[in-house]
Amino acid sequence: MLPKGQTKTNKMSKKLVAFALLFAFTLTNVLIAQVRSVSGTVTDAKNEPVANATITVKGTSRVTQTNGSGVYSIQAQKGEILVITSIGLKPMELKVSESGNLNARMQQDESTMQEVTVTAMDIKRNKRELGYSAQSVEGDVLKESQRENFLNGLAGRVAGLTVNPTSGVAGASTSVVIRGFNSLSLNNQPLFVVDGVIMDNSTLDENSDGGRGIGLASDRPNRNSDYTNRMADLNPNDIQSVTVLKGPEATALYGSQASSGAILITTKKATSTKLGIQYDNSFRFSKVTRFPDIYQKYDNGTNGQSANLFQYFGPEYAPGTQLYNNIDLFFRTGFAQTHNLGLDFGVKNSMFRVSGSIFDQTGVVPENDYKKYNLRISNTTKVGKWLDLTPSLAYISSENNKVMRSAGGYLLTLLQWPNDYSIVNVEDAQGGKIPLFS
Repeated sequence: MLPKGQTKTNKMSKKLVAFALLFAFTLTNVLIAQVRSVSGTVTDAKNEPVANATITVKGTSRVTQTNGSGVYSIQAQKGEILVITSIGLKPMELKVSESGNLNARMQQDESTMQEVTVTAMDIKRNKRELGYSAQSVEGDVLKESQRENFLNGLAGRVAGLTVNPTSGVAGASTSVVIRGFNSLSLNNQPLFVVDGVIMDNSTLDENSDGGRGIGLASDRPNRNSDYTNRMADLNPNDIQSVTVLKGPEATALYGSQASSGAILITTKKATSTKLGIQYDNSFRFSKVTRFPDIYQKYDNGTNGQSANLFQYFGPEYAPGTQLYNNIDLFFRTGFAQTHNLGLDFGVKNSMFRVSGSIFDQTGVVPENDYKKYNLRISNTTKVGKWLDLTPSLAYISSENNKVMRSAGGYLLTLLQWPNDYSIVNVEDAQGGKIPLFS
């Protein structure tokens, strides 16, 4: 018999409620037992702590960050995934196991290294952190341009940088100006810095006080003999990157010597102790295909009167006078070849890079050629945890044979033949004889 007022259904409902409460209490205890505190230390490839790294339990809203010592702590269950991220480092994932201690060693993200810019005094900064204009060009880009002067390879790659080769002959110099000319009387070329060391880009000035001065053809002194920039002696294959600093903010640490800007060059260094060999070459032909139209009706002289010196508009040539085309026979087909060889090796904490280069160019102007030999040895040695030694030694030898040129260029000099030059016959392509000044 059931008590008065109680039915069988009510009794079953109370049993279900009691069973549900017991199941929920048991499940809660199980969940509490599974969720526990997971801690550890996050370090980088150099085993240094990574501060402010973000640790997230994948698929949840649980997140934390490492402190200044790279230590973190977060609530997680066995089998869950911890996602660890930090700027400049590759993201990584760790699976929570029985152990409550999970350490992580993160690797450098190579894709973010391209954003690092070398600034004044060889300081490396994140490009987005700079408060001034600085543009970088990778060394491989300059090398692939196959220019005999790597400065010419900067043309059109940096905003505000004007690059003007003085001529197209072998060994010609290059004028480099950042954001226009700052002075009408002083030198307007930027300061060049190689691996933090200030370098001299000047060359001999044969017209300045007996050749004791220095200067470039673009600075006006060497109008008849143009000498190569000293910075052009660098082997493009040894350049890792070139950074162009513009404005007073970017070059403040170099003072007045960088008033026209600065070009920072970072050279290549060995990155591994494993043996590595690199070789590349290039070959190039050059030929003059365009000439100005020449009006050949008047002999040397002025106002119809003959003269022994080269002057314009003398008397007209007599009818039947044979005229000669010396220009086509003067210029020749130029040829340039480059050979680069690099060797990387190392032992333990010391890495070496040895590189050599041979450049041989024959210009389109007769008797004009340029040869350059480069040899460079660099070393990177890590001493302890905080000290890196990076000595380097470079040997550069160049030989440049040139003909004299006038202020108007080689072509105008060609047309101004002195009267004591004689005419000789040379063979043309068909075996015929062609008169030519000699």
